[in-house]
Amino acid sequence: MSIPDPGPGRVLRMPTGETITVLVPGRDGDGGAVEIDALLPPGLSGPPRPRHRFEAETFTVVEGRLAGRARRRHRRAVRGRVGDRPTHRDHAFANPFDEPARIRMRETPAGPLEEQFRVLARAGRVPPLGALAAVNARHDLSFSLHGVPDAVQRPVWRAPAWLHDRTRSS
Repeated sequence: MSIPDPGPGRVLRMPTGETITVLVPGRDGDGGAVEIDALLPPGLSGPPRPRHRFEAETFTVVEGRLAGRARRRHRRAVRGRVGDRPTHRDHAFANPFDEPARIRMRETPAGPLEEQFRVLARAGRVPPLGALAAVNARHDLSFSLHGVPDAVQRPVWRAPAWLHDRTRSS
């Protein structure tokens, strides 16, 4: 399945092999949503398990298959499968299979996801934790990692965000 040319600056090549195409940027989305198309290479372990305070996500498997996890349930998703992730629900996906997979994702309202992808695409192999923390801080710390209480994560996110912003302004 091919997607129409999305325009300049909308195709992001991630250091981990994914190709992210921003179909509807968060600032242009209807109702503040962001929509992406992601081509996931074979053997992709996927991101750490996040949860979002304000944003809900819907995933549709367009091609291939994925392994997914929502809370404690593990699932295999095949073409046509739709997964909804409401706010505060941890989730993850991976492509442990031998063929690529493509997903469409919609985040409502648009949160830090698109900006996080842009930071990661520019970064290379080592994730820029200060820049990612700054993105999260700008979005009222809506992104957190599963398994660590928010009361612990919030100051941990704020410290590198403060350092990042301070070094950029000097």
